Amino acid sequence: MEETQGDREKRYAELVGEKLRRIRQDRGLSLQEVCSRSGDSFVVSTLSAYERGKRSLSLERLSELASIYGQSPMSILDIGDESDYQRALVSSAPLRIRLAGLERLSPEERRPLETYLSFLRQLRNDPARDMLTIRKEDLTYLSGLYGMRPQALRDYLEKEGILLTR
Repeated sequence: MEETQGDREKRYAELVGEKLRRIRQDRGLSLQEVCSRSGDSFVVSTLSAYERGKRSLSLERLSELASIYGQSPMSILDIGDESDYQRALVSSAPLRIRLAGLERLSPEERRPLETYLSFLRQLRNDPARDMLTIRKEDLTYLSGLYGMRPQALRDYLEKEGILLTR
């Protein structure tokens, strides 16, 4: 059965909604807190409907949410090709970070990655010095910090020789 334009639009709304939810949760905000930060411009039921992809966002509302989350509206809409997004999340190859390779990045690029990897090492009580394995969810979280799609971050880190997938 061929996918219709309506099906694609519905799936895009769901992916944008998932991204909105992930951004909100990454910032540790509840739906009610977002409403409060908006000056009660939003209500919980509407935000929830956006996050579930059950309601379409106007450009004005997207801009308001982006401002609350400290993101650009384009970064929220940039979910990329769905197949790339899904491939980044479901690939079965382990994701291994070459810790020494981090030096190839500029200090600004390196800082979020080093901070997160340090957190993981402490959480796991992992004394690794050369290689650290991360989960697909870690890559998704990191991509949010960098404001890019998971597959784009994965491709960049692979190109720099930092991320090994084989």
